[in-house]
Amino acid sequence: MENLMKFWQPWPGSLKITVFLAGWLVLWYPIALVVGRKLAWQPWQAVTPEQKLPLVLSLYLVSPLPIWAVSQLDGQSLQDYGLSFTPDQLLSLAIAVGVAVSGLGLTLAVQGKIGLLQWHGEKLWNLVKLSPLFMLLALAIALVEELIFRGIFQNQLQQDLPVWVAAMVISAIFAVLHLLWERRLTAYQLPGLWLLGMVLVWARLVDGGNLALAWGLHGGWVFALASCDATGLITYPSPVGNLWVGKANQPLAGLAGIGCLLLTALAIGLFPHIFSL
Repeated sequence: MENLMKFWQPWPGSLKITVFLAGWLVLWYPIALVVGRKLAWQPWQAVTPEQKLPLVLSLYLVSPLPIWAVSQLDGQSLQDYGLSFTPDQLLSLAIAVGVAVSGLGLTLAVQGKIGLLQWHGEKLWNLVKLSPLFMLLALAIALVEELIFRGIFQNQLQQDLPVWVAAMVISAIFAVLHLLWERRLTAYQLPGLWLLGMVLVWARLVDGGNLALAWGLHGGWVFALASCDATGLITYPSPVGNLWVGKANQPLAGLAGIGCLLLTALAIGLFPHIFSL
């Protein structure tokens, strides 16, 4: 292992990231074939909403192995990547989930008030019943993505580049990799996904290098959007969308979603001041 570490550690961060992603996909590919056969999905084919969750979960279930491997080669612990489970960090996580859900809920409420979408109150009980499961899945997905992108990749790349340049590159990778699941709708959201990645890097920096804020924000947004979509709590009057709700009603392709991200970034900036009172 020591020889492998000496061989690995001088590599540039960009090469380490490439090897990590390639190794992760190689590990997942046989599982993807099995899962895909059951779902009538072919590799590199756009997925339907029904196919996406099982495929995403299968991909993330194999993530601990490449995460463990790269941490050993880097000589780093999860704490070095920003992940810890201290009471302070768990509090940050809970606050961030609340901020994300409240902010997105307010954004959707305003859109409903001015007629950009419709709320279906009769679906609310479905949301209540399924919320624990949705929250568990959202936090699990967000944990993997934050540990990899804002944790491992950010640490590796900022060894060679200034922090914000590294953040811009990692956020671009984060956005582009979403094309793996769906190309047309994701293409509309690429700028928004890049901005989301930048906001999450900002959250890690504000939290002193810890991932709890970024993890909570990410998990809260996934939870809120997945809950609304899966339960039919909101619908849009037109499948085409518009400038505000986003092209094809994709939140990160519209001004409302972008505005929500920017306001969240401002709120994050207040986080240290709140806890210093």
